[in-house]
Amino acid sequence: MATEPESLDILEDRVKRLEEKIFGPLPKDAEYPEVVSTLASLGGQLGSALGTRDRMMMVMKRLEELERYLDPAYGESFELSDNVKLDLVLTREEQLRNQHQQLNTLHSLKHVLDSQHISDTPNLSDELIQIANKHSQDEEAATAQSMQIKNMLDQYNAIVSFNMKKALLDVCL
Repeated sequence: MATEPESLDILEDRVKRLEEKIFGPLPKDAEYPEVVSTLASLGGQLGSALGTRDRMMMVMKRLEELERYLDPAYGESFELSDNVKLDLVLTREEQLRNQHQQLNTLHSLKHVLDSQHISDTPNLSDELIQIANKHSQDEEAATAQSMQIKNMLDQYNAIVSFNMKKALLDVCL
C-alpha cells in the first residue's frame, strides 16, 4: 500500500493528466486555473471549516458506516430464517392476492387496450371538439329555454292567483 506522500503524488499526477485532457496545451492563467491548486485550496478550506465543528467531525468519522446503512443492498446482506421469510410473505398475502387478481384482470382486458378504437383516438380529436362545441350550444339553449318556461310559469301563476283573488272577492261581496 502506498504511503500518504506517494498517494498525493499519484493523485496530483492524475489531476494534471485530467487538466491536460480538458484544457489541452493552453497556458494556465486566470481563465484556466490549475485544478490541483484550486482543489488543494478547497480541501484546506473544507478541513478548517469542519475542524471547528465537533458534530460534523463525528459525522465525517462515521461516513463509511452511514454509506453502508444507506446502501439499498444493506438489508439483503442479512440471512433471514425460513420462518421469518414465511411470516413476511404471510403478512402481505392479501396484498399479493389483490395484485395477482389485478394483473389477471389487466391481462384479460389487454385486447381492449390494443383495439382499433383506442388506436384511432388521435384521429378523432377534431370530431370530439365539434361534439363538445355542439354540447355547449345545446346546454346554453336548454338553459335559455328553462328560463323562458320559468317566466311563463310565473306569469301563469300570477294570472291564476289574480283570478282566484277576484273570484273570492266576488263571493265575499
